[in-house]
Amino acid sequence: MAVVNKNPQRTCVACRQTKDKKQLVRYVVAPDGMLLVDYRQRLPGRGAYTCVSSECLHDAVKKNAFQRCFKGQTCSVDSTALVQQLTMAVEQKILNLIGMSRKSGQFIAGTNAVVEALKKGSSLALIIIAKDISASLGRKIETLALKGHIYTARLYDKQMIGQMLGKEERSVMAVHVGLLADSLLNELHKYRQLVREN
Repeated sequence: MAVVNKNPQRTCVACRQTKDKKQLVRYVVAPDGMLLVDYRQRLPGRGAYTCVSSECLHDAVKKNAFQRCFKGQTCSVDSTALVQQLTMAVEQKILNLIGMSRKSGQFIAGTNAVVEALKKGSSLALIIIAKDISASLGRKIETLALKGHIYTARLYDKQMIGQMLGKEERSVMAVHVGLLADSLLNELHKYRQLVREN
């Protein structure tokens, strides 16, 4: 007996692939005719969808897919501005999830604490390393993480990571295995894909 997928399905207006609605990005038209990224999929009105891919977004604009979908209600669409909007939305979601990990105590912050946890084989799902960390320290953490098959991402600077965690400057933070880490990993993969494509 075939398994029925109960999740709502939508089709990317560019590549025409049908996926779970949550795997796609939703767009809506604002009252002034501007096309908006509705990343949380909560804004009212008719929606159009693309994959979480700048390539699909550029193709959708090139093919006038948004104008067709919204029956000409939208102004001229700038794909570069939309990709920027989407990247910022993903970044914001990452920040929110990091804030949640802080509140739930599912994170470790600071170089020494993270290195110690890596050496002990603690159950870490991912490590965020500041872009302005010293080269040798960054390599050391990435090497230890690689041995433990732990995902690493270089994001933000030391000051920003410290602010997110309500602390002084921090070069490194890690999140323990769990549902929160799974969500964060999902967003980090999206972010890396968007940045890589541009």
